[in-house]
Amino acid sequence: MTRHVTFLIRLIQLWSGFNLIVGLALTAFAVAAATLVVSAPPGTEVAAGVTAATLAVVALAALAWAVAHQVANRGLRMRKAWARHFALMLAAFNLLLLPLGTALGLYTLWVLLHENVRVEFHP
Repeated sequence: MTRHVTFLIRLIQLWSGFNLIVGLALTAFAVAAATLVVSAPPGTEVAAGVTAATLAVVALAALAWAVAHQVANRGLRMRKAWARHFALMLAAFNLLLLPLGTALGLYTLWVLLHENVRVEFHP
């Protein structure tokens, strides 16, 4: 099961990087939408403002999700018990993110709930 934990750590690193890229891209789109608020034709400021705010909120969520997975990843590499619990919590939320998050969430649950892995992370 150690190979599976190592592979899971790599997958979580990739998922964190993917969310970081999405968050940065959405931040760029939010900035672009915010500039439209200033230079938009009359009557479209509200739509541009709502779009900019929505993109900014989703970008912050993606960046926070990337940071959370990075924290879990570092703890898993050091075989900390809290990281196992944190990664299991993140996996439960990842199940809602079709299709890649669901696959990662299922794999995380399968690996980290295995009895041998439990012993490996026990202090």
